[in-house]
Amino acid sequence: MNVQKHAWSKEDLARRLCHALDIARQALEHLAQEGYTDPEERGNSVRPEKLVSETAFFLLAASTAADCSEVRERIERVAQLLIPHARSERMLLGLCLHPALALDYAQAHICLTRLGFPDAGFDALLRQSAGSQARAGRERVPHRMLEQEWITAVWENPGPASHLRTPPAALDSVLNQPMDLLNGSREDIYAFTHALMYVRDFNIRPRRLPRRRAEILAEAEAALARCLDEQDYDLGGEVLLGWPLTGKSWSPASVFGFRVLAQVEDRAGFLPASSTRLARLAKLEGEARTCYLLATAYHTAYVMGLLCAAALQAGSAPPLKLPTGKSTAVQGSGTLVLRFLDADKNKDADARSGHWRGELEQLTYPERDAIAGLLLNIALRRKASRGEFDALRELLKLAYSCGLSDTPAASQAAEMLERLATYASITGAQKAAAKSRADVGAVGNPSIHVTREIRG
Repeated sequence: MNVQKHAWSKEDLARRLCHALDIARQALEHLAQEGYTDPEERGNSVRPEKLVSETAFFLLAASTAADCSEVRERIERVAQLLIPHARSERMLLGLCLHPALALDYAQAHICLTRLGFPDAGFDALLRQSAGSQARAGRERVPHRMLEQEWITAVWENPGPASHLRTPPAALDSVLNQPMDLLNGSREDIYAFTHALMYVRDFNIRPRRLPRRRAEILAEAEAALARCLDEQDYDLGGEVLLGWPLTGKSWSPASVFGFRVLAQVEDRAGFLPASSTRLARLAKLEGEARTCYLLATAYHTAYVMGLLCAAALQAGSAPPLKLPTGKSTAVQGSGTLVLRFLDADKNKDADARSGHWRGELEQLTYPERDAIAGLLLNIALRRKASRGEFDALRELLKLAYSCGLSDTPAASQAAEMLERLATYASITGAQKAAAKSRADVGAVGNPSIHVTREIRG
């Protein structure tokens, strides 16, 4: 990776990582034993196993920044809290009863082992379970297969290595196929970000990507635009990992995205999740308030920690200022795309007040031009999701005139319009044929005439 001049302060990145590690400690203290059950919104409930596994995953990623004494001390402290939960009777029984889920139950143990906290007894039972007849008796989608391959690699090959081949499951994952950037689901982006994390292993034992990183990151920019517009900072932070984990210099769009997340975290005191209802939080007190806040927000805090840990690796920090020197956009393109976004004030009223808009107001005009592609991705997604296809066509014309049309999202939008033209011709022909058959039937069918005469 090219070393960025005037990069983001390592002290600030370490501070944010330490904050996330402090939240991890609190989450373990309050939720690791029983988890959390939300009586009003079931989606907020957290199983103890989930929290334990995700905390161990976070600690392993944070260990890449352990040369910072404050980070190292917190990892040690949280690991000691985690050990009894990672190797609890619940986890041991899971190994015994569910061999197809052995690696899932053992993920925290395996991460702790790599961090320097082994346990021979747990390892012995894990080997028994992993060697049983039913060990492969669970169907998994590609990014979950990658997760299993990653856990196995961490367990069996904990040391550093270089020039590792692309894992087999990555070839079947979304990392090797273009995402649907206009109408895809949130789960598609989730699969993308997790596949990337498992393949790159937080640059501890990184394996080769199945496609050119430029292609992968071009799609990541479109996914980032959606996350920023929807204020989905949990997923947006994961998308931003694409730059430090692939060794690619931060693009203007990714720098802008990081700045938005950092500003939101500074204002709220933590990176908020969409599941945290502030009105409900205000009504809660004491332990109930603490548990609700931790259960709904810990994962997003971990994501910010993961991102800062990756950014703390050598040469991986984002620059303080948006790079503008390599922009291919026409001068003034940022302003033109923004005007297009703002044309429909009623429909976009909520989006106009999004956090990214506040950060945009701080940019110079050359910086706005540098993120014109990001603004275009936001506009394309909005128009396509609403079915405003005439506006989508006009937006593509604007993109072409501004030198912004050579992107995956713009290409997919053009393909969509071509398909819609074919659809219109087919349905138009079908309607014409149906009308013709109806006219012929009305003239040529005697029973119709007889019926009409009787009715008349």
